[in-house]
Amino acid sequence: MTWFALSLGAAFFMATNSAFMKRFFSDLSAWEMSLIPYFYAMPLMVLAMPFIAIPAIGPRFLPSLAWVLPVLMISITLHYRAIRMSPLSLTLPFLSFTPVFVLFTGGLILDETLSVPGVAGMLLVVVGGYVLNLDAARYGFLGPIRAIWKEPGSGLMLIVAFLFGLTSVGGKVMILDSSPMFAALSVFILYGLLLTLILIWTGRASLKSLMRRPLLGTAAGLIVFAEIICHNLAMSMTAAAYMISIKRTTGIFSVLYGWILFNESGIRFRLLGTVIMTAGAAVIALWG
Repeated sequence: MTWFALSLGAAFFMATNSAFMKRFFSDLSAWEMSLIPYFYAMPLMVLAMPFIAIPAIGPRFLPSLAWVLPVLMISITLHYRAIRMSPLSLTLPFLSFTPVFVLFTGGLILDETLSVPGVAGMLLVVVGGYVLNLDAARYGFLGPIRAIWKEPGSGLMLIVAFLFGLTSVGGKVMILDSSPMFAALSVFILYGLLLTLILIWTGRASLKSLMRRPLLGTAAGLIVFAEIICHNLAMSMTAAAYMISIKRTTGIFSVLYGWILFNESGIRFRLLGTVIMTAGAAVIALWG
């Protein structure tokens, strides 16, 4: 059950990072928001690198890194754009659709097989994502689905869910051909370095804007560093689809953050959706 605790920790830190960035950095562009946590986490990751064993690198590591990195940059930027423009409780919960994509990509790329209870648990998580928008059911059965596209951040997060489905599976390939910590640190050190250079070179960010709030930036870096560690250790211990299903309980924490920190409305159905998602997570953990 260690993988379950680590996956849940990754969900908590992901929601915490999103709420923290929305609260303190939403005046910046989505590009700058997508960089700041990883910019401040880079020193931690560089310092951690000498303390991990350098594994034998398999043949799939570099090809996977070559496509995972740019897709990750796009998905993280869209992620911050979504939470910047829409309520937290109507954006992050839509990442619950990621397991559906992982169900197919994991089978195609990793040749993973999923049990019937595991698939049932994932479906419960997805149903929970539907119920989060159930107040739109007065417009018909498809109302909650249509509401996704009426709320721009929700539609964007659904795209992010698809992209995360790809990067999660590609990330596991990298883990299998190296080690969890080496893969995580390599990807996000490169992410921070390359995105910093790209944004400064294109004029979308400046060192002045990145260094304007060093204490808040350091806190964001610590949060995202904890998420990265939990995510990659959990990914090495179980099927990609199972791990991502548990991490999608990020929606539970996002609804609570939206209610407590941002006074977001419509919490009743969103909380009901999180209960269903939690049930799906329990099915996966106990019988998946």
